[in-house]
Amino acid sequence: MDLARAVRARERVLNAFNREQSDFATLREWNDYLERREELIFNLTEGIDVTATEAAIAEHRRMHGSEIAALNARRRAASGFGDASGAEADGGYVPETANAMTAMPVPTSAVRRGLEATSLGYDENTEEGRRARAEAIARACGFDGKAVARLRCVREAFATIWAGA
Repeated sequence: MDLARAVRARERVLNAFNREQSDFATLREWNDYLERREELIFNLTEGIDVTATEAAIAEHRRMHGSEIAALNARRRAASGFGDASGAEADGGYVPETANAMTAMPVPTSAVRRGLEATSLGYDENTEEGRRARAEAIARACGFDGKAVARLRCVREAFATIWAGA
């Protein structure tokens, strides 16, 4: 991935999709908006269906041009750069605030609540399932419980041999 291409794609999309959380009625609408915006950035950065992505951005600019200009002007006025009356709706440079660059979706529910069976094939609601999950995590981290038990037995065996002599 070319970093310059990623930065250009992010600037272009954020200049058009520049709404803030306070512009939305619900948290779900805000999260959907952020997901759509990041999807467009990803598609441009990775070269996935670029013509459709460009068309979606152009359509958004066409339908929301005055709103984009007003939000860019508001952002420029808030940041203290330039005069707010000269906002360009055609993609001119507008300094981004920290909020626009770091906006993250806010969780709307608990992440792992109510899962009956995971993709690994065990039920986390039973003791056996929790044990299988713990073993899977241990294996993923490189921990081998049987090897540790074997080593402990060997150490105890040798400790009793040397203690008895």
